Amino acid sequence: MLALPDEDVFPATIRQRLAGQTILLTGASGFLGKAVLGQILRELPETDVTLLLRGDAAKRLSEEILTSGPCEGLDGSRVKAISGDLGREGLDVGAGIDVVIHCAASVSFEQPLDEALELNSKGPARLLESVRAAGSDPYFIHVSTAYAAGMRTGLVLEKPSGTAPTEPWLDLNAELDAAKAWRRDIEAESRLPVHQHRFVAEAHRAIGPAGGPAVGTRAEILRYEWVRDQLTERGRERARALGWSDTYGLSKALGERTLITANPRNLTIVRPAIVESALHTPYPGWMESLKVADPIMLGYGAGIIPGRFGANRSIRIDIIPVDFVANACLAAAAHPPETPRVFNVSTGMRNPFTIGDLAEMTTRYFRDFPIPDEDGLPVSVPDWKFSSGREILTTLDRATKVLERGRTLVDKLPIPRSNDVELKLHKNQRKLDRLKRLNEIYKPYGELDCVFDDRNARALLESLHPDDQERFGFDVDEIDWDHYLGEVHLPALRKIAVPAPPGPKKTRSAGRRPAPEGPPALALFDVEGVVLDSTVAHFYAWLRTRDMPELDKLVWTAGVATKVPSWIIEDRRSRTAFNRNFYKLYKDLPARELKRQAEDALPDFIQPRIQNEAVRRIREHKRRGDRVILITSALDFLVDPLKHLADEVHAAKLVERVGRFTGELEEPPLTADGRASLAARLAADHGVELSDCHAYGDSLADLPLLELVGHPHAINPDFRLSREARRRRWPIETWGTEKAAI
Repeated sequence: MLALPDEDVFPATIRQRLAGQTILLTGASGFLGKAVLGQILRELPETDVTLLLRGDAAKRLSEEILTSGPCEGLDGSRVKAISGDLGREGLDVGAGIDVVIHCAASVSFEQPLDEALELNSKGPARLLESVRAAGSDPYFIHVSTAYAAGMRTGLVLEKPSGTAPTEPWLDLNAELDAAKAWRRDIEAESRLPVHQHRFVAEAHRAIGPAGGPAVGTRAEILRYEWVRDQLTERGRERARALGWSDTYGLSKALGERTLITANPRNLTIVRPAIVESALHTPYPGWMESLKVADPIMLGYGAGIIPGRFGANRSIRIDIIPVDFVANACLAAAAHPPETPRVFNVSTGMRNPFTIGDLAEMTTRYFRDFPIPDEDGLPVSVPDWKFSSGREILTTLDRATKVLERGRTLVDKLPIPRSNDVELKLHKNQRKLDRLKRLNEIYKPYGELDCVFDDRNARALLESLHPDDQERFGFDVDEIDWDHYLGEVHLPALRKIAVPAPPGPKKTRSAGRRPAPEGPPALALFDVEGVVLDSTVAHFYAWLRTRDMPELDKLVWTAGVATKVPSWIIEDRRSRTAFNRNFYKLYKDLPARELKRQAEDALPDFIQPRIQNEAVRRIREHKRRGDRVILITSALDFLVDPLKHLADEVHAAKLVERVGRFTGELEEPPLTADGRASLAARLAADHGVELSDCHAYGDSLADLPLLELVGHPHAINPDFRLSREARRRRWPIETWGTEKAAI
């Protein structure tokens, strides 16, 4: 261990004070925890570190943590990882711990209260108890939040939660029991018919053509999301009733109280304000994902916030770079107090920065460096204006009702270009949902008119060795807001958003498309919309009108046109029902005559509608040894000309009696989960794994098939399939009919 100099002459350095000690660090997979670990590895070579991680700790250490920005390239041989979950009892952390730096927490503002209390409130004392049980009596540094002080005005002193006479007395176990009871009650309520009917109706609207199992799955997802939303709202209401902005602040306040009650040997509570990207270390702008204030800034730059937000522009917004907080934690670790100590790592008192300042800088930056929209065009950001949160939410509720009426019309009426209309409605609804969520979360913070006292933090900084004031600095006076926001943080934030978040990209050229992957298996192609630019209605119309005089053809077409609206509506709800009803049109038609006419389908109907990329892809699959399967809802005799493209063709067949079609299908229509079942049977018959199979579909009715295989492809997808494909990050491709040949 390094010798300590006479501190009356010169204070010992942080490196000297922590040499030979072992630090137990929690939350090392998180933003702040990685920054703390990086500084230890960089600046404290005689200090060992033990990390407490959930899951496979050794794997996460090597693959997730030591490869991160703060730790990359540094010697991690002094780091040991152990597995454990702070949200549960029975931790085993081992012996020999001198200092605990507890960074682990849920930082979500929308966490259900029971989950937040288990981790953020009970976790700190649970951790201390486990360390003591292993034979250690450590100095404990607990990372809380400045907002654990609650919704205050004026100067917020550096005092632990529960010490002011105006604060409410709280029973953590009673709060946790109540929150768990809410979960049981809401879970039970979610299964009542009144809610189940609504979930099923919404699921039918979203993915009805995908079939019953898919609708059931989506309805259950909607139920789960509703339960989560109800728990979030109830927890938020409870927190605000007690004087906190949300469950995060409340749970951190209770965590402070339980930890003080546990009476660690030495205790420092570090209360950072809004932690954002690094100013210096590991490099300016280091961040891994969106942090607390980022959804507001990025939402404005991306056009989600339409120039008006619920906040008071003169209120100070307290932002602190992550490396400042990490340095403060290590400075505290090297200087244990005799009595419990709290210090705020914040900027509002010494280097104030207002919401109005943030708005001006954000507007200026995104006007100079606009974010591209979904079409690649730069988003034009308006002037940022402010209203009360209540006014904003009232406006959003009115807009949501208008969009709901629009979706109802799309569901019930055959609106022209309904796919485009539905896409526009979806985008607008998504934008409104995000804006409403941002206002609900951040409304209290936009009205929180307080300043966090930082005299304890300043005293600690000034007590450091001069070298440490440079190496472990957290002097907020040095932050130049124009530089930090405009040249460091916002550019880093923009890199996360531009190019657009990872996802499928449209492939328009075979030259840019990767070859099919995996071992040879099955390649299943939907015919309508993928191989052919056609539908079963096109087949029927061609068959019935090919020999008609022009005048008769016009009359026939006009008669069929009256049925199209009902077909569109029925197909949107259930392709199976549509196919059964549609094929009733063939009732009493002469089977032999129609089959004879279909012999001319190749040159007259199929050839002009072949999608050239489909043919190329089929040939690629055959060259690599895949078995090509065509699946279609069209009648077997109409798609006979396509047989030479595939190894198998599975098509619809009509029942014949006395030489005429009855209008009834011999087997259930090959749609939705029927296609998935067929694929599963074929894979078993041919001894291949579904995870190695490829499938190509164009509509939501193909969703069960695409979900089943390991290599799904959305081809010219309708809006609803496109939405599902983007959600799952499946490839989306655009195929055409020009220069087709078979």
